[in-house]
Amino acid sequence: MTDRVEDLPGLDQQRAEEASSSAPDKIWSGMVYRLTRLGSSLPGYSKTLGDDDPGPLLFANKAPWRGDARIGSTILGGVFPLAGQTVRRNSDIWSEEGVRASWHAALHGFSWLADLAAAGDQAARRKGIGLIMDWIDHNHDWTPVVWRAPVLGSRVASWLTYYDFFFGSADEMVQRRVRKSLARQAVHLGRIAPHECDGADRLRALTGTVHAAICLPNQRKRLDSVLRILAAELDRQILPDGGHVERNPSILVSVLRQMADIRNCLTQAHLVIPDGLQTAIDRMAPMVRFLRHGDGGLALFNGSVEGDPSVTDRVLQLAESTGRAFNSAPYAGFERLEAGKSLVIVDAGAPPKPGWDSHSHAGALSFEFSTGKERVIVNCGATVHDDEAWREAQRSTPAHSTLSLSLTNSSALSDDGFGARRAHVTKDRKDAEGCCLLEMQHDGFIEPLGFKHFRRIFLNEDGSDLRGEDRLVPADPNQPVTPRRFEIRFHLHPSVQASLLANHEAALLRLPSGAGWRFRSGGAAIRLEDSIYMGRRGDARRTQQLVLSGETREGERIVKWAIRREAQK
Repeated sequence: MTDRVEDLPGLDQQRAEEASSSAPDKIWSGMVYRLTRLGSSLPGYSKTLGDDDPGPLLFANKAPWRGDARIGSTILGGVFPLAGQTVRRNSDIWSEEGVRASWHAALHGFSWLADLAAAGDQAARRKGIGLIMDWIDHNHDWTPVVWRAPVLGSRVASWLTYYDFFFGSADEMVQRRVRKSLARQAVHLGRIAPHECDGADRLRALTGTVHAAICLPNQRKRLDSVLRILAAELDRQILPDGGHVERNPSILVSVLRQMADIRNCLTQAHLVIPDGLQTAIDRMAPMVRFLRHGDGGLALFNGSVEGDPSVTDRVLQLAESTGRAFNSAPYAGFERLEAGKSLVIVDAGAPPKPGWDSHSHAGALSFEFSTGKERVIVNCGATVHDDEAWREAQRSTPAHSTLSLSLTNSSALSDDGFGARRAHVTKDRKDAEGCCLLEMQHDGFIEPLGFKHFRRIFLNEDGSDLRGEDRLVPADPNQPVTPRRFEIRFHLHPSVQASLLANHEAALLRLPSGAGWRFRSGGAAIRLEDSIYMGRRGDARRTQQLVLSGETREGERIVKWAIRREAQK
C-alpha cells in the first residue's frame, strides 16, 4: 500500500482554505484581545467584573480523576512539586519571586487540588480551603500573569471540579466568598478565552468557560455559545486522523482529558453533548493509543514526555471510545510499524505551521523503538524547566534518533518555534505479508548545506529484524559539494546496557528482561557516547547513544544499519 502525504485527496486544498480562513480570525482575535488587555489594565476594570454572589451552584461535578496522594501529602507540609520544580512555601506563597515562571503558573492554575483531595482527610480539606481563601485575599483584582487565560481557565475548572470536596460542608460565608470570586473570574475568562492565546492554551481556557457555564447560575445562559466556540476550536485544532496541530503527544492527551472531563460533566448534569465535542473525542482516543509504547507511556516527540500510564488509561476510559490504534497518521505526520512484540513510531511529518510550533522539535525522520514493555531506541525528551539553553538543546536535531549534518538542525529553530527554514517531509509506506517498508525524505538541509536526507526503515513480519538506511544526496548533482560531517544517532533508554564489539561495526544491547539485540552498521563505524533522557517530567537521567559518523563525498553517501534480536540461549 502506498500512502504519500502530498497525494491525499484534497489535503493541499484543505490546508490552503485553513490558512486563508484562519488569517482574518487571528487578526480579529488579536484586535479583541488587545482592546480587552488595554481595558483590563485600567484602574476601574475590576469593577466591571461584578462582586455579587451568583448563588448556589447549579451543578457540583463529581471529580473523575484521582490525584497523587503522595504529592498531596507534601503540599500539606507546605512543599509544592510543580512543573519540574519543588518549592517550600509557608508564607507569601503566591509571589513569583525566586521561582520559575512555569512553577508560578502551575501554582495559580490549581490543578494540584486533585492531589490534595487524594489525601482525602480533614487536614487536606482545611489546607485546600485555606489556600483558596488566601488566594482570594491576595488576587482579587486582575493582574497580567495570574489572570492569563490558560492559568485562569485551569483555576476555574479546578475550583469547580473540587468544589464539593473542599466546600460542600463549609460555612456559608466561606462558600459565598468563593462563589463571588469564581463569578468574577468567569466574567473575565469569557472575554479573553477565545482571543488571548492559541493552540492547547486556548482549549484550556475554553475548558474553564464551559465548566463555569455548567455550574454557575449567572453563566448558564452562555452555555450554548461557549460550547459552539469550543466545538469550532476543536475542529480547527484536531486533525482528521485525531492528532493535535502542535504534534505533541502529551498535549494531545491533555486535550483529550479536558474534553472527556467536559463530556462527563455535561452527562452528569443531564445536558446535551454537542456533536463537535463527541466527534473530536472519537478522533483523538485512537490517536493517543497510536502514540503509546508497550509500557503505556507516550512517544517522545515535539516536547512530549512519557506521562503516567495510569492517567492515560483513565483518560481513555473516560473518553469511552473503542477506536483501535491504526498504522498511519498522515495528517499528524506519524507512522507506526508493529510486528510481534516490536513497535516503531516514526516522525514522518513536517513541522507544524507558524503559530502552532512553540513546542516543536527539529526531529525530522526520527524514530523510537520498543519491544514489549521495554524501550530500546528513544528521543531525548524535553525539559520542563524554564532554562532556554536546555530547551534549545532538547529541541535540536542531535537530541533525536535521526541524522544530523554539520550539527545543523533539520529545521531552523527560533525562540518561539521555527524560523523560515522548515523541512518539507514526504513518505511512502508499503505493507505486505506482515512486513513494512517506510521510505521518507526531507529537504531541511538543502538551503544551508546542499543535501537531501533519505531514510528507509524496514520491520520484518515477526518484529525480530529492524533495518534502516540513511542516504545523503546532493540537491544539485551538477554542482560541486563541500564535504560535510554527519552523525546518525540512536539514543538508548537508560535501562538498556550497551557494549561495543571488537570491530566497532556492531554493538550488543541488553535489556532489563535479559533479551539481547545486536546493532550492526555498514558504511560507518559505531561509537558509544553519553546522552541524557528526559522522558519523565522533571527527571533527567544519564544514558548512552550509539553514533554512526562520517563525511559526505562526491555523489550520495549511504549508511545501512540493523537491529536484530539475539536468539535466546
